[in-house]
Amino acid sequence: ITGNTQPLWVVDGVPFSSATNDQSGFTTGGTAATPSRFLDLDPNAIESISVLKGLAATALYGDQGRNGVILVTTKAGSGKKRAPEITFQQTLSRNEIASMPDFQNDYGNGFQQLFGNFFSNWGAHFDEIDSIGHPYQFLGDATLRLPFPQFFWKRIPYEPAPSVGNFFRKGIISNTSLSLTGGTDKLGVTATIGYTTEEGYAPGNDLTRVNAQVGFNGSVTDKLSIKSSLMYTNTDFVTPPLNGATGGGAAFGGVPSLYANFLYTPRNLNILDDATFPFETPEEKKSVWYRGANDIPNARWIAKYAKETDVTDRFFNSTSFTYDFNENMALQYRVGLDMYVQRQGRSYNKGIGPTYPNINNGVYQTQTISNTIWNHDLIFSLQKQITSDINLVARVGGNARNDYFQRDGAYSEGQIVFGLMRHSNFTSPATNSAAFDGRTFEVTTEQQRYGLYGDFSFDYKSFLFLNLAARNDWTSNLEKGNNSIFYPSVSASFVPTDAFSNLKSNTLNYLKIRVGYGTSAGFPPVYGTRTVVAPNSRAFVDAGGGIISTHAISNRLGNLALTAELQQEIEAGFEARFLNERVSIDFTVYDRGTKDLITDAPVDPATGFTTTYLNLGKLSNKGIEIGLNATPIRLSNGFQWDVTWNFTLVRPEVVSLGAGLDEIVLAGFTDLGNFAVPGRPMNIIKGTVIARDPEGNRIVGADGLHVIAPGIGELGDPNPNYLTTLINTFSFKGISLSFQFDYRDGGMMNAWTPAGLLARGVLAGRENFDRDQIFILPGVKQVGVDTDGDPIYAPNDIQITAADYGFNSQFFSRNDNSMYDATWIRLREVNLSYTLPKSVLSKTPIKNASITLTGNNLWFNAVNVPKYVNFDPEVASLGVNRGAGFDYLTGPSMRRYGAVLRLTF
Repeated sequence: ITGNTQPLWVVDGVPFSSATNDQSGFTTGGTAATPSRFLDLDPNAIESISVLKGLAATALYGDQGRNGVILVTTKAGSGKKRAPEITFQQTLSRNEIASMPDFQNDYGNGFQQLFGNFFSNWGAHFDEIDSIGHPYQFLGDATLRLPFPQFFWKRIPYEPAPSVGNFFRKGIISNTSLSLTGGTDKLGVTATIGYTTEEGYAPGNDLTRVNAQVGFNGSVTDKLSIKSSLMYTNTDFVTPPLNGATGGGAAFGGVPSLYANFLYTPRNLNILDDATFPFETPEEKKSVWYRGANDIPNARWIAKYAKETDVTDRFFNSTSFTYDFNENMALQYRVGLDMYVQRQGRSYNKGIGPTYPNINNGVYQTQTISNTIWNHDLIFSLQKQITSDINLVARVGGNARNDYFQRDGAYSEGQIVFGLMRHSNFTSPATNSAAFDGRTFEVTTEQQRYGLYGDFSFDYKSFLFLNLAARNDWTSNLEKGNNSIFYPSVSASFVPTDAFSNLKSNTLNYLKIRVGYGTSAGFPPVYGTRTVVAPNSRAFVDAGGGIISTHAISNRLGNLALTAELQQEIEAGFEARFLNERVSIDFTVYDRGTKDLITDAPVDPATGFTTTYLNLGKLSNKGIEIGLNATPIRLSNGFQWDVTWNFTLVRPEVVSLGAGLDEIVLAGFTDLGNFAVPGRPMNIIKGTVIARDPEGNRIVGADGLHVIAPGIGELGDPNPNYLTTLINTFSFKGISLSFQFDYRDGGMMNAWTPAGLLARGVLAGRENFDRDQIFILPGVKQVGVDTDGDPIYAPNDIQITAADYGFNSQFFSRNDNSMYDATWIRLREVNLSYTLPKSVLSKTPIKNASITLTGNNLWFNAVNVPKYVNFDPEVASLGVNRGAGFDYLTGPSMRRYGAVLRLTF
């Protein structure tokens, strides 16, 4: 499953909540150790994983399955009888940076080729100055300057410092897992326990996880059987803030980021040298760094004294009772419970600096999130031979689901004792997170969904197939009269090689042709139909300490007429196998559209509201998917070479948005973000652009820099032209070597990391870029006006300095200079494994033994990004589902390599 959407995970028939480890506004995450719902399952507890694409699963799993479904069957849910055995698995890996820039060693801190304690690296050449005054003696705040008398009148060498990459570490990842399986003819039991510790490459980024799972499969009578799987996971995660930022101290939501300024550290400053550049004052523990205003937080201070934590306890259960009336008819009741509790914390000690005035005195925020989902299914299944040639497999069922979400929390400012994180150690408590996003903590939501569905599959002589499926859902998210939606599907397939035996040969072994039409629903978030009131018992505190409460009406206008949206998809394709099963191909072409699209639409502020949900517009997604499997070599001595190639092409387009709407912001900001624009690809990127003359030439102003056009313009399409994967596997007598290459073609990206590295002047690879020369930007300048008052342009000849060229012209407010083609190729994964022969193990208690060496993201090349940036366009700062094509100093990507030992007794 590819693209910018989340598939539905289904474990033993029960949907697995996608909200697990939902940060709810926290910046916890980054590219190092990150809590993930995919890791809540211990690999040793899984029996099999399969994928349903398109709208094939919506009849069984409703609208949640419209982006595809990943079906996970645990060992307890497999129903297979197993001999008693114990499986031990130990994984040990290293975690390190994969995309650190290469830095130049010719120029240092300053601007216009003159030294200075600026946030740029356009200073003097290292050959021109021997030493400089220590920057701490120039700090404007005496409380920061006075604690360091050893630096008064001190001069330090003006020379290149070691790479800031030395700040990062090579983290250790360890996973130990033990699985036990056994039982009798009537009862099979599986139990698994796992323990994981993971260090991210950023200091202070650590994760610990405990997994426990037990399941059984038992026969109560000859007709009644029970399957049940219970899983518990505890995840303890801590990290410095790794949220998006734009440099210069700016970060999202008022939250500092470890990476906001780190990569642009001037080349003459050694951030790891405690003797020369301490990162904190000795007594008050305030952050201190090189600029006079101390307005750039020291990354080492952030890593040590700014933390975000997440402790999650999760319980998941799937239990099914099946009664077999006979070998062709059964009734199953399945109940699932997915429940988790998250305890999240933000702790920022006082003293980070004036860049963040809201948290400079210390902030402590805690919140507890609980989410409970009950899922019930009652399914009647039937297999019947209607005639001697026609067979039927049918399932009819009902589904009921209840989601209950609750969040409570507390926020405090004004830390008294440094390092003590208790709300009682802060002077100003509040009921909302004032310094960050202003969220109100006390939130409770509940939604219910009921569905009836049927799935009927007919086959004629096992070569002609027809599937009819439909589902009707009723949801509490919508008002009565609008809360029901019916969505059917139909598909047919034909196997000519089974219908006409003379078609089958050693060349063509199998051919299947298929076509289908499917539909699915989409529902709005909870309470989108009603205008809500948000009470705040401590909104303001007057001069006398009096508390002023408020009851504010939400900025979102409720829409009582809101209805569900409907997705429709037409799909056609074929499957074929050739050359004695040595080559197989699966080809699919589809056209998916969405009507009555639920849109977060703007409202005229004069109404007292700013947004509302409307059923507007239509989306279109056209695509092609190709899967090819081949075995080019298969020798009698056991050597075999297998190849898998996948190709995906998708063209998402906004067909319309409804009357009165020309565009809608989907993610990011109103002046730089993803937009929906009719007639353009979904998620188009818009931002500030350089003004151009009627011939398309860039216009240069009197200062020699390009002029910014009024308003915003289109910057690029973040959607790739296509994605492709190539996997090669070589096997021989227990040895297997596989490696996977992935390639992404096209798609634009607004990337602050490469733009900032170029603009700040720290990047290597510019040896022939003489900063003592003058530069003339390409374009035209205005030299007058004609008789009609229109501008007259001439080729630009205004000279600017290297610093103006590199810093001012390439970076600030000119978003189109920060756009890059996101094409990349990467070695995604390499595995070398060896399975010991049975003959070697025959005299030991070990039944099976294998060892695997593995590596992930070992190499990549962003072919259209400046070479020495080493930027990985696969990073993403705006998440999934909507945001696409943005890098806000997200941080380096990760490389992982290690070994896996697996023993079965």
